[in-house]
Amino acid sequence: MQSDATLEAAKRRNYTSFFNAAKRIPTEEGITALWAGGVPTIIRAMALNLGMFTTYEESKERLAKHIANKNAVFLASSTISGAVAATMSLPFDNAKTKLQA
Repeated sequence: MQSDATLEAAKRRNYTSFFNAAKRIPTEEGITALWAGGVPTIIRAMALNLGMFTTYEESKERLAKHIANKNAVFLASSTISGAVAATMSLPFDNAKTKLQA
């Protein structure tokens, strides 16, 4: 639905709502069209989670040795984890967006 407006007028599907799209897609394009773009989304999610989960605990343990304030440790490790996760998922996010459009 989001990329429908970017298509040329002849190719637009003109969905009026989510429910309209959910009804028309299986009838007009087939049931498997509901999962179009699913693989790139899954790969992006894997990269994002890999970056997030592998760095949060490690950075929390290492920072705890040097910073006494636990809230500061949580904030710093969350920031590090978020930055790494965003960096790791960015190439996949870009490819996913191009494939889905």
